[in-house]
Amino acid sequence: MDKYDEIVMSNVMASGDFGLNQLLQVWRDYYDEIFEVNLATGSFRTMMGDDNAYWTRQGFVEIEVILLAEQRVHPDDKQAFTDFFDLDMIKNNLKRGIYVSKLNFRLKNPNGEYVWMNVKNMIPTTQDIGDIKFFSCFRRADKETDESLRQRQEMSDALENERQLSARKTELIDTIASHIRSPLSGIIGMAGLAAEDVSDTAATQERLLKIKDEARRLSRILTEVLKANHADEEPDVEYDEQPVNEIQYIHGDSLAFENEVKENQRTIPENFAYYSALDDEIGQTDMSGYNFNGKRILVCEANSLNVNVVTELLNKAGAEVVAVDNGKAAVIEFVSKPAFTYDIALMGIDTEILDGNSAAKCIRISGKDDAAQIPLFAVTSKNTQEDIIKAYESGFSAFFSKPVDYNVLFAKMAEQMQG
Repeated sequence: MDKYDEIVMSNVMASGDFGLNQLLQVWRDYYDEIFEVNLATGSFRTMMGDDNAYWTRQGFVEIEVILLAEQRVHPDDKQAFTDFFDLDMIKNNLKRGIYVSKLNFRLKNPNGEYVWMNVKNMIPTTQDIGDIKFFSCFRRADKETDESLRQRQEMSDALENERQLSARKTELIDTIASHIRSPLSGIIGMAGLAAEDVSDTAATQERLLKIKDEARRLSRILTEVLKANHADEEPDVEYDEQPVNEIQYIHGDSLAFENEVKENQRTIPENFAYYSALDDEIGQTDMSGYNFNGKRILVCEANSLNVNVVTELLNKAGAEVVAVDNGKAAVIEFVSKPAFTYDIALMGIDTEILDGNSAAKCIRISGKDDAAQIPLFAVTSKNTQEDIIKAYESGFSAFFSKPVDYNVLFAKMAEQMQG
């Protein structure tokens, strides 16, 4: 079907809408769904599909890819899927003479089961260079392909199991720390607020300070456990086998497989601000030096206690706070309001429906006039180098690990909003 697609596409596209209709008739019996994508704007529209469509009827590719990857694409295939629809990569392929690319990936069907899918991006060669459009065609893998991919995946899974066994201890402890640090941050912050109430009795204030000290003690213990755990980590085992979800590029008559496995040599950029305060370094939060009057701040945080703390502190400085509890709600809130409605956004990473990194990407590529410059601060219980790098690559402006030193956070906020 590959070579036939190229020939038919090249011949009929020169005939305008009539040729396009002919092309869709040819493809109707082979593909389940077809989208036309404008490479310059990233917008797409449905050319052929039904009520069980994988995507919405129209929208923007990069946003839709993130949403589909988070909600329906198999976790092991997410990276390959998002790379496949990277518009910059598609433009670079076009410069190299690559007009057709293919990908096999797993998608969750309405029954909650993962099925193998084929997707093919095809760029007609007879187009004005300033207005290039391409077709993205989806179809369910046939039984033979499905079985072949299943066998290859079983082999890949067997190799991956060995890697995962050595990582389970680290993952378990990191997960425990992530879930505990967030409420601990809220406890420390709320205790600090309560201690500022001069009308409180000395006994009550003493008890609140004890709560604060105990929360800090538990956090110190967790920090030491994490240090000891990561010190014992074993290096990843490397394998030569290619992953199943490789992207297949077609150069004329030849096929070239480009394996997207990359060595983990990424480092935190020097210009990216990240903060992870030691618990004993966190002092009493003083909002008297901040004037956030007229500032609107979007807060995305799943822990209600942390929302209460940051809202009360920011309100004391005159700011207006709008809080949501999941990443998708944060994206909707941002894109649905006029540009420059919000001066800054504080976002958690482990959020429901859409995680904070994906939400930040959606905001950055939303096309709004303020999408590129609004400061996005990650405020999260995660604190590994990989977490910081992911936040940077997702478009965050700065990274703050919990427990949060609000004095540092608000100073950085003031600096960003003044800028």
